[in-house]
Amino acid sequence: MGKVLVIRAEEGKIVSSDILDGDFAKIAKDVTARALTEWNPEESDLTALRTKLELRYPKPLPPEIADKILELSLKYSLEGNDVIVNLPVLVVSFDNRWIDETTYLDKKIYVIALYLDDNAKKQLEEYAAEATKAPKSVEALTGAEQLTLSEEELRRLEEGLAEVEEEETTKKTRRKRSRRKKS
Repeated sequence: MGKVLVIRAEEGKIVSSDILDGDFAKIAKDVTARALTEWNPEESDLTALRTKLELRYPKPLPPEIADKILELSLKYSLEGNDVIVNLPVLVVSFDNRWIDETTYLDKKIYVIALYLDDNAKKQLEEYAAEATKAPKSVEALTGAEQLTLSEEELRRLEEGLAEVEEEETTKKTRRKRSRRKKS
């Protein structure tokens, strides 16, 4: 028995984020059963996917987090000044759709994980919100055409870019010269 985090996200927003006391497997089954009652099989898939998410902690780890990582036998690694913890999670998606042949959108999900601390909770909430956000591509959502430019507009943009690059090069050269004079 321990603490289990259950997050519900819908269309890029966190609807609920609860810390429950109990057995992970039982809570996961209960939440999946709840999702099953909300699922519309005519419009979307129902998936319960076990995966691992990487949580980042700055070094040094607080002793209570280090103890939990060891107690739960979680895998971790070091990357620069961060400790990367691989936390097992269950993602239950019950309102989703294919936007086009390659883009799949989860509109409503539950993320279920062992609760480590508020830092982990925040990172998992960010993941859940991001996972349910609509893609940034307007074309994928509406079928609208992408921005088009005439050859003249493209030529003017390229000329403007060349001028900016030339200015940057001139500024760098001036800085080098002014540094030499001071020496």
